[in-house]
Amino acid sequence: MFTNILVALDGSELAEKALPVTRNLANSSDATIHLIQAVSRQPELEAAQGTGDFNPQLVEVSLDLARRLIETRLTHGREYLDRVAAELTNAGLKVETTILEGAADEQIISYSREHGVDLIVISTHGYGGVKRLLLGSVTDRVIRSCEVPVLVLPCS
Repeated sequence: MFTNILVALDGSELAEKALPVTRNLANSSDATIHLIQAVSRQPELEAAQGTGDFNPQLVEVSLDLARRLIETRLTHGREYLDRVAAELTNAGLKVETTILEGAADEQIISYSREHGVDLIVISTHGYGGVKRLLLGSVTDRVIRSCEVPVLVLPCS
């Protein structure tokens, strides 16, 4: 049925709710599970740029700190994906992991196109109304922009 299933994880328990469903789908179709995590650079880079007065030393220190924060997040993301992948591999599943830099929705869509993904499994926070309007929805943007089926698992 499926050959490549993508699961977008962010390290939260909510996102991990997609794993049992994905495990069952992969078992029944001998699919490869692609675990990805997108690490945004935006908060760190904005903080580095928002130093106020132009002071070359302060800007350099801010940029260095931003780079170190991003690298730390990438390292933690890799370690997290490796742990999750090990559990799935021990259950006899084929798993690939990738940590990506950038906006989650853009990375999910791009990765799915580049790797022949034929199903995306993603959990949603279930925000509605004003909260969804203010925070946006990665899931919503993926559904609207992706050419492959997206299985959305509710937060409850």
